[in-house]
Amino acid sequence: MAALPALFGLLMAVVVTGQNLDITPREAVRRVGDDLTVLCKVPYPIDACRMTVGTTSYRLIPNNQEEEIVYAGQGLQHGECGAHIKHIKEEWNGNISCTLPPQTGQIEVIGTMRLLVAKAPANPQLISPPQPAFREGDGFMAQCIVPNGRPAAKITWYLDEVQLLAGIHQPVITSEPGSDLKTISQNVSRTLAPEDNGQKLVCRAEHEALDGPREAARQLVVHYPPKRLESGPITIFGLKLGGEGRLNVTIRANPAPTTEWTVGDLVLIPPRSNEDGSITALEPLHLGGGFYNVTLVLARVAKEDVERTYYLRVTNDLGREEFAVRLSTMDEPAARKSKTSYLIIDVYGVELETGAIVGIVIAVLILLIAIILVVFAKATGRWFFAGSRGRDHTKSSGESSDTESAAGQRSRLSALSARVRAVLPRGRDRVQATEPIPEVEDKALAEEKKGVVYAELALGDQNAEKPPPPSTEYAEIVYTDQPAPVKEAKE
Repeated sequence: MAALPALFGLLMAVVVTGQNLDITPREAVRRVGDDLTVLCKVPYPIDACRMTVGTTSYRLIPNNQEEEIVYAGQGLQHGECGAHIKHIKEEWNGNISCTLPPQTGQIEVIGTMRLLVAKAPANPQLISPPQPAFREGDGFMAQCIVPNGRPAAKITWYLDEVQLLAGIHQPVITSEPGSDLKTISQNVSRTLAPEDNGQKLVCRAEHEALDGPREAARQLVVHYPPKRLESGPITIFGLKLGGEGRLNVTIRANPAPTTEWTVGDLVLIPPRSNEDGSITALEPLHLGGGFYNVTLVLARVAKEDVERTYYLRVTNDLGREEFAVRLSTMDEPAARKSKTSYLIIDVYGVELETGAIVGIVIAVLILLIAIILVVFAKATGRWFFAGSRGRDHTKSSGESSDTESAAGQRSRLSALSARVRAVLPRGRDRVQATEPIPEVEDKALAEEKKGVVYAELALGDQNAEKPPPPSTEYAEIVYTDQPAPVKEAKE
C-alpha cells in the first residue's frame, strides 16, 4: 500500500516534467524499408537514452553505430536522445517512444510519436449510372472508392487529361472497427454538355506505398441534336467559274445525322446526284469527336450557281438544324479564315472589323466637332476670328465717321449760304448798290461766323461693357444780331 503513493507521485512528476520535452517529428509516414530519425530533447543533461520501437526497447549508446537502430543527436550532455532507424519494418507501425532519465534524481521523461508504415490500398473503384449513354443537359454523378490504405489514399478526378475542379465533393474516410486501414470515397457531379461526348472520366488514386498512381475510368457518351459551328448564312469562297465547286459544311451531332440538300426545286439525299450528274450530294464524313463534314459537289460552277442559295437540312433522333449556303468567286477574307468573335461588316466587298468601325466613327465625330467649333467661332468672333473682326469694326467705324463728318460739313455750308442770302439786299436794293458785293459778303460771312457755335451729340446709350457706336451727329446753334442793319436799310 505504501508503494501506491510513491508511484502516483512519480507519475505526476513525469507528467509535469514531460511538458519540457520536445520530440521531432510527432508523426511520420514511411514505406517498408525506408529510414527514419526520431529526436527527443530536454533542456538539461540526461544520463541515458532508451527508445521503444514496436514491442522492443533499445538502449542507445552514442559510440555504437553498428545496430539496426542507433543513437542520433549531439550527445547526452546536451539533453538529446535520438534514434536513427535504418530500415522500417511492417510490424513497427504504431507508436515510438523515448525515455530520458536525468543525471541526478529518479524522474524519467517519456515522449511519444506516431509512425505509420504505409500500406498500399486496393485498386480504385468507379461507381456510376448504368446507362450507356446520356443526353445533353443530363445530370451525371459518379463515386470513386479506394479501400484499405494506410494512411488513406488521395483521389483526383480528370476528364481525359484535364483535372476537374468544379463539382468535386468533400472526401469521406472510414475504417473497419479494430483496424487502422482507411477507406476513402469521393463523389463528382456534372451537367453533361456536347463537349463531354467521347471524354474519359478518370478517378486517380495516389498513395505513399504505390510506385505510381492507379486509375479507374469510364467513357462518356452524350447524345445531342445537330449543331452549327457558326451562326448566320454560310459563304463558300474561292470558287472558279467553269471549275468544280465543293460546298463543305462542318456540323456537330451525336448520334450520326442524316442530311438533305435543296437546290431550287431539286432535293438530294446522299448519296445521290441529279439526272445529268452535275450536282452530287455526298455522305457525311465523320471527322471524330462528333464532327461531320457534309459536302455538295458541283461538276462545273456557272454564273447562276453563284447567284442562288443552297439549303442544307441536318437531322438526327434529337432534332434538326438548317443552313443557308452561298457561293463566291472571291478569295476568302483573312478575317474569316481565323474564326474570331469580332463583329465583321462587309462594305462594298471590304470587310471591317470592330476596331476599324470604331475608328471610323470616332474620326467622323471629331471632324463634325471641329466644323461646329469653327462655325461657332466665326459667328461669335471668338478665338482666331477675334482680331479680324476688330479690324473690320475699326475700319467700318472709320469709314462711318468720315462719311458723317463730310455730311455734317455740307449741311453747315448749306445753312450758312441760306443765312448769307437772307442778309443780302433784295433785288431792288441790289440795283441801287454801289459798293462791291464781295466785300459785303465777306463781312456778312465774318459776322455770321461770330454767332455760330458747334456742338457734337453722341447718339445711343453708352455702355461700359460695349464700345461706343461709330456714329456722331453735329448740330449748329446760331444766334444773330440783325435789327440795326435792317432798320438802316428800311430808312
